[in-house]
Amino acid sequence: MKRLISTFVVATFLMFPVKADPGTVLGYLEPYRSIDMDVAEVGVIGEIFVEEGELVDEGEALLSLNNSVLEAQLEIARIQSESVAAVTVAQADLEVADDRYSKLSKLRSSGTAHSSEVARALAEKKKAEGQLSIANEEKKIAGFRVEEIEAQIEKRFLRSPIRGIVLEINRDVAETAAASGGGPAKPLVRVARIDRLKLVVHVPASRAGQLQKGKVMPVRVLQQSSLTLDRENSAIDTTGMIEFVSPEINPSSETIRTRLVLENADAALLSGSHALVLFE
Repeated sequence: MKRLISTFVVATFLMFPVKADPGTVLGYLEPYRSIDMDVAEVGVIGEIFVEEGELVDEGEALLSLNNSVLEAQLEIARIQSESVAAVTVAQADLEVADDRYSKLSKLRSSGTAHSSEVARALAEKKKAEGQLSIANEEKKIAGFRVEEIEAQIEKRFLRSPIRGIVLEINRDVAETAAASGGGPAKPLVRVARIDRLKLVVHVPASRAGQLQKGKVMPVRVLQQSSLTLDRENSAIDTTGMIEFVSPEINPSSETIRTRLVLENADAALLSGSHALVLFE
């Protein structure tokens, strides 16, 4: 089987020869950044806000899980945090208890009130103060509960970490967010930045002197397969800037891994296209 594959590859290259130009190095274009994303929470997808091919901003919501239970809990917590009824009642009870204690204290001074009555009035006043404190604390706790539920809901939203294009959405509404079935798991959403593209090439070590970070190099992008006979006719000539040069030589191939960046604001260059870096 391996011999058949090797024979096919050799025959293909004989039919469609790639130009053996010592002044060029072949590679292919990739998105400058490509991010595979999944949600951190378990659940069913409730809503998808974008479509494949759509441009999204950094932080924009792509989809969310079903949040019906959490939203109901959030509404209850909001009502509790905004309610002033318990505080108002406790405040009124404290005012009554404080007024009674003040009056009994004055009567005791004149000898017309027993000390035990004053003591009971003081206890009622302290109890009312405690009830008011509890009411205020419960209101405050409800406010913290609102923030907690809002944070839980936010974790169930998937937001784009970059400004880019939505390349893939691999689940639908009402499907579980987790991957199912055999084989390698596909990401829930894939977003890529294609207004810039990167081109990784392996340059012969003999050209190490021509590789400097920041240097602009001529690049010919082959918009068709690199094996197509008329690939040169559809090529686009542009430039790329060297962003990274490996500090080591690959001893098996005697090449240096080099990464170039190509500006692609008009999306004229297609990710996946083969490209030639042209050396002097």
